[in-house]
Amino acid sequence: MTDKPRSRTERILDWVKSMLLRTRISVVITLVIALGLLAVVSRIAAAHNSAAQLWTVMQKTWLLVLGLTIPYLAARALVWQELLRELKIRVPVRHMAISFAGGEITKMLPAGVYVQNYLLARLQHFGRFSTIRSSMATTAMLGLETMLALPIALIFGVPRQPWIFWSLIGVVCIWVVLLFLAWMLVHRWGPDFDERLPAWLRRTRLLADEFLASGGELISPKTLRSLAPVAIYMFCYVVELYAIIRAVGIHNITFTDTMGIYALIVLVVVLVPIPTEIGLTEAAGLGALLAYGVGRSTAAIVMLSLRILATGTTVVVAALVMLLLRQELVAQSVDDVERAATT
Repeated sequence: MTDKPRSRTERILDWVKSMLLRTRISVVITLVIALGLLAVVSRIAAAHNSAAQLWTVMQKTWLLVLGLTIPYLAARALVWQELLRELKIRVPVRHMAISFAGGEITKMLPAGVYVQNYLLARLQHFGRFSTIRSSMATTAMLGLETMLALPIALIFGVPRQPWIFWSLIGVVCIWVVLLFLAWMLVHRWGPDFDERLPAWLRRTRLLADEFLASGGELISPKTLRSLAPVAIYMFCYVVELYAIIRAVGIHNITFTDTMGIYALIVLVVVLVPIPTEIGLTEAAGLGALLAYGVGRSTAAIVMLSLRILATGTTVVVAALVMLLLRQELVAQSVDDVERAATT
């Protein structure tokens, strides 16, 4: 007895299910890698008297980090708002603020920064294309950070590590080629095959085309104006890192050296195809500090202090913003219930 031939629809549904399963698996793998890297750095930091040293660093720097967190978040929010406006997405400041705060709280998670786009879509009742365009605004912030971090990392690079210079150039070139090929695939070659594609795959191609086209719209002189606030919030992190480095008693690393270290961290987080910053930040910073001759335990304490202080204060301030604007979410929930009742 032979099995009944499966229909085309059944084969497509099975393929979709397999893709969803792979997506879940990739999220799990990302978490495992991120937490694994963080665990390695934490283990290195767990040397004799490390807890006391970590506590001392936090006592010396927490007030400075807290004070810098407010301009850091304000500058990041301004950049996102300006990029949204360039893509002709105008939203109330309160909705933008609560969405942005949500993304800042969850950005350590795999692709967690895109939570802000989900929240904004819920608050503004965006369709798929508007949500895709707002996601490009979030992604473009990473591009602007790369534009600033790359020259700094190349100029103030880690000493005695020339391979980093060429690796950064090579990886950036690879990403440029991949983005160009992706645009050609969905924008130039894709339409020729639309009639042969399943409906869901055509929709996927259209969404990808909209995402890349939105990126093309941001390639303009107006976008370059956002480099100023990007530089401000990146500078805040450099100051925090430098203060922590000084607090642990490291004196052979200058402020410009710290700029190079932070630029390298940014590039690793953005360019390495693992959609999370936790773990990658600590590992990249640890490696850079070791190249300057810093002890393993001390270097690990610096990176853990930065994670605890910078991430902790960001979460606290962002949570306060969400608490102050909680009525927006309550009103949205009520609106969703009313919509569901009338449909």
